[in-house]
Amino acid sequence: MISRIDLRVIIILAVIIGIGGCTTLFFMHYKDSQLREKILTETRLAASGIDLENIRHFNGSDTDLTNPAYTSMKEKLADMKAAEPLSRFVYIMGQRDDGGVFFYVDSETPGTEGYSPPGQDYPEVTDPVREIFTSGKEGIVGPTTDRWGTWINGLLPVKDPKTGEILGVFGIDIDAGNWTLQVIYAGLPPLVGTFLIIVIFLSFITINRRKDEEHEKLAISEQAYRESEARLSAILQSSPAFQFVIDQNHTVISWNRALEKFSGIPASEMIGTKNHWKAFFPTERPLVVDILLDRNYDILNELYGDSCHPSDLIDGAYEMTRFYPEMKENGIWLYILAAPYKNDQGEIIGAVETLIDVTERHRAEEAVKEAVKKLNLLSSITRHDILNKITMLQGLMMLIAEAVGHDSEATEYVNMGKGAITAIKKQIEFTRTYQDIGLNKPEWNEISDIILNVSKELIIKDISLSISLDGIQVYADPLIRKVFYNLMDNSIRHGEGITRICCTYDIQDDTLVIRYADDGMGVSPDEKTLIFEKGYGKNSGLGMFLAREILSITHITIRETGEYQKGALFEILVPKGMYRFSHPEQSLS
Repeated sequence: MISRIDLRVIIILAVIIGIGGCTTLFFMHYKDSQLREKILTETRLAASGIDLENIRHFNGSDTDLTNPAYTSMKEKLADMKAAEPLSRFVYIMGQRDDGGVFFYVDSETPGTEGYSPPGQDYPEVTDPVREIFTSGKEGIVGPTTDRWGTWINGLLPVKDPKTGEILGVFGIDIDAGNWTLQVIYAGLPPLVGTFLIIVIFLSFITINRRKDEEHEKLAISEQAYRESEARLSAILQSSPAFQFVIDQNHTVISWNRALEKFSGIPASEMIGTKNHWKAFFPTERPLVVDILLDRNYDILNELYGDSCHPSDLIDGAYEMTRFYPEMKENGIWLYILAAPYKNDQGEIIGAVETLIDVTERHRAEEAVKEAVKKLNLLSSITRHDILNKITMLQGLMMLIAEAVGHDSEATEYVNMGKGAITAIKKQIEFTRTYQDIGLNKPEWNEISDIILNVSKELIIKDISLSISLDGIQVYADPLIRKVFYNLMDNSIRHGEGITRICCTYDIQDDTLVIRYADDGMGVSPDEKTLIFEKGYGKNSGLGMFLAREILSITHITIRETGEYQKGALFEILVPKGMYRFSHPEQSLS
């Protein structure tokens, strides 16, 4: 029969797993909703840059190939795709009288894979896509699978401004694989947190420490999870987007209805003026959209600091999240995206600023941080107690070893016990180092400073260190310092006669490649990929695995390309939008 204590343990474990599972699903659902809202916003912005009504001049057949309007539209869609790294296809669809859906025009070059000639049928069209043709409502659809792959579709109905007739549907396809990875990564922090709680709890039960206190701590952790879920429920509420456009002279030429309602300033009073600052500040000052138009990046840093950074979705755009204490009763947090507005010749003729109220999301994030802080405190206390018990066990094993004397069989068992205790101690200590992976927001990190600080921490002797990174900053998890710590620690431990460490970079096809090299033994060919696998290698077997995971949070990858017996060479590949230089103008060049 199951004892009362065992039953209590089973119940508590079930509760932890349940809460952890629900929290993980919630984080993943929120990330999915956040990505959908972001893609829909980008679809709106993209659609605003072209005259979609030109499709009334298309026939949806091969005759469109000689139509100048078709050629112009195709070039714009191709430019749009090139300007948005995450988009795979940009297109406009139409619907025939019999309900069949076809392509008017797409962003692909004729003859390439994925190209759809005008009038090509789209039999894989799903019901949610058909619904947009009938309802006229914009939306995000997917994941959907067709002959070209699996996608998330941002779709916007194209309407006749006079009659309201739906002329077609403008769409942008995003690779569902990348989308899915981001959603999965969003669920990792609570999943890892749940796993750590289970390990700590079971270890605590195994060594028979204070059961009543542990039950109380677990109850506190469960309450923290419930409170975090309640506070985060507000995040599911989508925020309205506010948008305005200024011309080259900083004169307002568009002031949408959402911004009218938000600011209380009607468009009739704002259009034709340069008073757009009045919606956000009590005194006149340049907004991000003004600074972007003038390319005056010194003022950008002075007014907004590192919070304003290049967008990873729109070329030439800047984005930030900022608190406005003067707005509303208790202030408001706004996500701001400022992007240049160009004519057909690619000349900047104005700029667009989009703002989204993210106050509730920000409050929820602060609540999550507080909950995680409490969980980490619980983990730290329990880990300390476990390590104390392990120390006691190590002492007992020494006494047992002395007691058995020269008994070879007993000595073998004692050594096995010592090895198991040492392994447990290493794993527990390792969780302390990496318990915060993925829990804090990514931030801009000065790579040169990180490497210098790590070299001082490791106290490098008789090894020359050369750093040529020219003020490179990388947008990554704050634990990126652990990546370089592991690289340098491995060089020192396993380099076998290492005398030099060199850090350089170059840019290949808009990708920043940071190279970390030493002159030690290097990595054998059959281990170049294995070293990044979980559990492979010496010590914990997790160092390089977690280095890869830390970098992947912001889509950064790492690989080893050195020549064996001539030194290790690790290449860190940072995609466009995830790196910049100390001076903003360098990041745009």
